[in-house]
Amino acid sequence: MASLQRSRVLRCCSCRLFQAHQVKKSVKWTCKACGEKQSFLQAYGEGSGADCRRHVQKLNLLQGQVSELPLRKNRSPQRVAG
Repeated sequence: MASLQRSRVLRCCSCRLFQAHQVKKSVKWTCKACGEKQSFLQAYGEGSGADCRRHVQKLNLLQGQVSELPLRKNRSPQRVAG
């Protein structure tokens, strides 16, 4: 019986993107987006590859929405009641 491949949700210290990587014995990993080599410090989730990919999508979407909040406040015109 084959064992399921486990994955982890990691976050790059350089570009700040979340991504799924297979669990390995080594604590070193390379960011798929920017190529930064780094050590494993914290897992934001662990499970099957499909579960981790869905979690990565949610985390990156939320991160993008939060980073756009200050831009939206600056762009929207202020309406004066009167």
